[in-house]
Amino acid sequence: MPPPPAQLDADAGVPTTAPPTTSQAPPPLTVSALRRALPPHVFKKDVARSHLYLIFDATAVLALLRLYATAGTLSWAAYLLFYAPVLGLAMWCLFVVGHDAGHGTFSESAVVNAVVGHAAHGFLLVPFWPWAHSHALHHAFHNHKDKDRSHVWFDVREEGWDAVFKDVPLFIPFEYGIGYLFLGYNDGSHYWPFSKLHATTKDRVQCAVSALVCLAFLAGFVAMWGRAFWGIYFGPWLVFNTWLYAVTYLQHHADRTRVFAGGAWTFLRGALETVDRVYDPYFGVLDDVMHNITDGHLAHHLFSTSIPHYNLKDATRAIRPLVEREEERFARALAAAAATDASAGTNGDATAVSLLEEQEVGMYRHVEGFPLLELLRDHWRATRRLLVPKPTAAAPASAKNLTETERWVFVSPSEWHDIQAKQAAAAAATPEQASL
Repeated sequence: MPPPPAQLDADAGVPTTAPPTTSQAPPPLTVSALRRALPPHVFKKDVARSHLYLIFDATAVLALLRLYATAGTLSWAAYLLFYAPVLGLAMWCLFVVGHDAGHGTFSESAVVNAVVGHAAHGFLLVPFWPWAHSHALHHAFHNHKDKDRSHVWFDVREEGWDAVFKDVPLFIPFEYGIGYLFLGYNDGSHYWPFSKLHATTKDRVQCAVSALVCLAFLAGFVAMWGRAFWGIYFGPWLVFNTWLYAVTYLQHHADRTRVFAGGAWTFLRGALETVDRVYDPYFGVLDDVMHNITDGHLAHHLFSTSIPHYNLKDATRAIRPLVEREEERFARALAAAAATDASAGTNGDATAVSLLEEQEVGMYRHVEGFPLLELLRDHWRATRRLLVPKPTAAAPASAKNLTETERWVFVSPSEWHDIQAKQAAAAAATPEQASL
């Protein structure tokens, strides 16, 4: 299934420019400029190399399954400390290869991509074509408040019963494969052809085909293993789903991640909120095993239909200096604007600082370290970060401005309390706003 038009990256029509600048602002960073900085080889889709990764990951998965079947039984220690976590990780790596097929970067052939995608993802009970469709929408509207997919964005004031799933970490292993793909939480079921995810007859037919492939794999597993299915496959599958949920969540959630709507959103702004996470900062082996979808995620989001996973490291090395240089230049311009405001005695009202804030593109987001504690913190009621309206110099924390905002920021509970306190103070100072 071809991606919807909005998924296409810079070489295929995505808006590439930041908003107009003022005299204080550095020239805007563009997707086209980032693309020109990339060496040509990163765009090469080597089908033989792609198949080598597929064969390696599939062999690892099948060898581990064979190990369990041959052993007959495993001790709880061997199962929990070795078999389930290692097989779950291998499943996740196999998923990433199928993920390339979903983006069209496994091969130049749509037929090869479809066959590989259904083989890799069907084995993992992920309906390939529906997943490719919803995932393409995620890439087209990354960090858009209303149009992003998968981990959708809820303003803290909009959260309802769904907040329960982020208040208890025990739900994490079940949230993607069961909650998102099967039950269709937020985006619509990827198994049911008539869910809201599927708008056309073609979408519904493709959903039916992909779902039947998954159900055929599932029926084969049950027929082959019987009751042992739960230990041989389902346990490691929950580990795989934990990886899938955790990585996709953490690549777009970090301290002060920004979310946009309306005219404040651009493709580049959304992309630059993507986080490159190094899970293994000491040796880099784990990130390589996971095909660098973790530490090369910004490059992936900028050029998702062009760069296969094995070229993401080279692409990241090429574009990171440009983004960091733009960040430094913007910081200098912001300092100069603040000095101008101070000398003019404007006290941060809608002046040079606020004009620059409106034009800011973003920064290079890079986090090192295995993020287990961060994931757990974001799924515990008392500590999880919240998406809140973002006050700016031009739009301070009044009730009216926070209601009309097109910008949000991901902050700790204490930061949100501070914003609420400022909002209350602004309402008290301006009584007519209290009812807004």
